[in-house]
Amino acid sequence: MKFSSINIENFRQYYGNVFIDLGTEQNKNIVLIGGRNGYGKTNFLISLVWCLYGEKISQVDENFKKEIQKEKNYSQFMKQSLNWTATNENNSSFSIQLKITDLELPEIKLFNKTITGIVIKRDFNVQTMQENLSIKDEFSGDELFEDNEDKINFINDYIIPLDAAKFVFFDAEKIAAMAELSTKEEGSVLNDALGKILGLDIYEDLIGDLDLYSNNLRKEGATKNIQDQINDRENAIKINQINIDKIDENIAELIKDLTNIKFRIKEYDSFINQNSKGNAVQFDRESFLIRKELLQQKESDLEHAFNELSELIPLAILTGKLEEVSEHLLLQDQNQMLINSSSEIIGKIDTFIERLFNQAPEPVNSSMTLRDKMFYYEKAQNLSSELFEEKSEQVDLEFEHDLNNSEKSLINNAINAVNIQSKEMFENTMDNYNTIKIELKEVNQTLSKIDSDLVDDYIIEKMIEKEKAERSLSEKDQNIGSYIANKEKLKKDISRLNQEYHSLLQKVEVTQLNKTKFQKTREYISVLQSFVDSQKRAKKESLEKNILSELKKLLHKLQGEVESSKFISDVSVSILPDNGGMKITLFDSNDNEVKKEILGAGEKQIYISCLIKAILKESVQSLPIFIDTPLGRLDDEHIKNILLYYYPDLSEQVVILSTNNEITPRRFKDIELNVSKTYLLENDGIRTNVKPGYFKSV
Repeated sequence: MKFSSINIENFRQYYGNVFIDLGTEQNKNIVLIGGRNGYGKTNFLISLVWCLYGEKISQVDENFKKEIQKEKNYSQFMKQSLNWTATNENNSSFSIQLKITDLELPEIKLFNKTITGIVIKRDFNVQTMQENLSIKDEFSGDELFEDNEDKINFINDYIIPLDAAKFVFFDAEKIAAMAELSTKEEGSVLNDALGKILGLDIYEDLIGDLDLYSNNLRKEGATKNIQDQINDRENAIKINQINIDKIDENIAELIKDLTNIKFRIKEYDSFINQNSKGNAVQFDRESFLIRKELLQQKESDLEHAFNELSELIPLAILTGKLEEVSEHLLLQDQNQMLINSSSEIIGKIDTFIERLFNQAPEPVNSSMTLRDKMFYYEKAQNLSSELFEEKSEQVDLEFEHDLNNSEKSLINNAINAVNIQSKEMFENTMDNYNTIKIELKEVNQTLSKIDSDLVDDYIIEKMIEKEKAERSLSEKDQNIGSYIANKEKLKKDISRLNQEYHSLLQKVEVTQLNKTKFQKTREYISVLQSFVDSQKRAKKESLEKNILSELKKLLHKLQGEVESSKFISDVSVSILPDNGGMKITLFDSNDNEVKKEILGAGEKQIYISCLIKAILKESVQSLPIFIDTPLGRLDDEHIKNILLYYYPDLSEQVVILSTNNEITPRRFKDIELNVSKTYLLENDGIRTNVKPGYFKSV
């Protein structure tokens, strides 16, 4: 099977009708499409996948799922997929058309014709929000199916199964993440893919249907009590699964948010680095911010310690040592008594002087003038003032506590209640608190100085926004962790409920009426399961051989006798029971397991690439392969091995989407003999055009 051509019309960067011939020749199985980042390579791949699977595109690859999540949902993703120029010209629809030839199908005859080639077309109208899928005979143009479900099933059964699509359309760098999966998760993915490629999924689906049918037959014989318990487990499983789906949606939303936040942080970093006076200033600021955070935490801890030491002592005591506070209060009271006494005396003297000079009676025939009178009046006031100051014993205090008698009494009682040990604790805590306050003040002053040395306040604003974004990033990471923990708990609950469900079923005696049906159903299940297992076991040796063979060709550590003895020497494929999937184990020459965790990023990509190739070799028909970012994580040695030994015999049709940094003009020479066609994506800022050729040496 080959994808002979594609027509992209008004989809994203592709304006108008863009036709690309994807045909390959014998011994020239590679079509190389070059393009700079942002010129449409990923959207070319998306157009292919969308044409085949429509809304189910998110199930093919995590990258496609993220593209939809960027636009919040599938409908919005579709709206945003109409080319901008086409939108401005009042066009409302876009479409993708694939011509597929060399099909190896069961005999499909329409109008007495055998179908060997088809045209699949999917279009979308952003005004009506209508999506249409058609599958036609390549030569007659006749529609093969009327029902949409039949079209979907045909693509899944006879073109590329959905579960296998991730191995047909993939980002070579991102797919290496499969090596990070747990053994169980990896085995499940590989098992599903192998089942689809071998055509075993039909039998596995039938096994599932028969198992459900036999369970229903058994349930008919259950008592009401047992029936209620079974129903409870079934409902609980459904609810848990719904909750898991909701968690997955929440996680997906958070991942989308994380992507956006990380992008913003990069923008902040870029702006700050470009506009600040130097990295040293930024480094200093960050270190002082860390110091400030630590001091604030210590300050908070000390304040908490105060509260624990005594809830009776008011804040005034916390600003000084206990003896000093007590003495200060005593001196303050003494001063106040003197002030009150002096005020009383001054008041009486002033009254006396006022009455002496200004109140009748006055001397008869007095010759004292008003001037003389004022002279003796002022002299009397001055003498009284001097007399008061001489007798004053007030102590100068820097400050005074503004406390009422009740508060003073509370302080004195608290002081009396504190023993020597408590007093020392207060003193030490207070000393530490004062030290922290001084250090905080110095740090804040330093930060102000650093900020003043920056270009302007706008940079400071960006720094603050970056700090907020980083806090938000941390919070969302924690939320994802919580969701994952809840999901794992729900999975364990489902596992427990399934066990209880099957345990309850085993207690039920099948009715006489259903016994024959039940026995026959279980026999069919047993036969089918044996067939599926035997088919997978039959492929076990073939998979082991092919995986090891590919690893030896591609991993440079295996290309020397000495190196290879210390690295991977054997591969084991285990078919796990009860549909547990597959387990791939790597061994060194001493039969010790080589953990996949020790593989480098490039080696993990090589490992997954070998798995893909080994699985594809088991396919009943040759599948076309489309690869984006083909060499992202690889070093020069591994790149050369991939170009020379991997792509040339991966499939009869391999379409590679590459930048000039991955497959350079120099590296192009390594695969040139196997290249059937080359194209270069060019973008003028409005649209992407496709022209023959590849990047030229500069």
